[in-house]
Amino acid sequence: MKSFTKKLMLRAIKRAKAGNPNRFSRIMQEVVPFNRAHRISVTQISPNGCEVSIPYRRRNLNHLGTMHACALAAAGEYVSGLNVIEGFDISKFRLILSRLEVDYIRRPTGGCTAKSSWPDDLLDKLKTSLKSEGVATFTLTAKLIDSKFEHVATTTSHWQVKSWEKVRERSRA
Repeated sequence: MKSFTKKLMLRAIKRAKAGNPNRFSRIMQEVVPFNRAHRISVTQISPNGCEVSIPYRRRNLNHLGTMHACALAAAGEYVSGLNVIEGFDISKFRLILSRLEVDYIRRPTGGCTAKSSWPDDLLDKLKTSLKSEGVATFTLTAKLIDSKFEHVATTTSHWQVKSWEKVRERSRA
């Protein structure tokens, strides 16, 4: 990440954590082009949890006219990743999603919201593990709710966080 882009991102994260996620949300649409088409927007990023919304729009719908399963999965993985970004300094650690599981509960109505937060004491345990081993693996779940406040899906994201010092070669992407 170039110096200017890195500074812009870090400033945007700081503003998002202070309660103004709009700029960070827009930057993330550029940084993660896969999610751009879904227009997933960040509504909250804090130590207490993160939240994103995915709009009810044609591009996010399936043949039944409801939110597409892949759009729900993308929102669940995205909000989980925001928790990881919030919990770890991305300039010191490489964050990798290794697996994604989705449990679909019912067909959603309208747009959806995905929420995720750290389980009690997990973040502290991970940071201790990173200090001693330089790598940690863990799972985070996200709950997806539709416009009628019904639980429609749960995602489980499997993450690996690794110190850049332990990474053999830094990605050029």
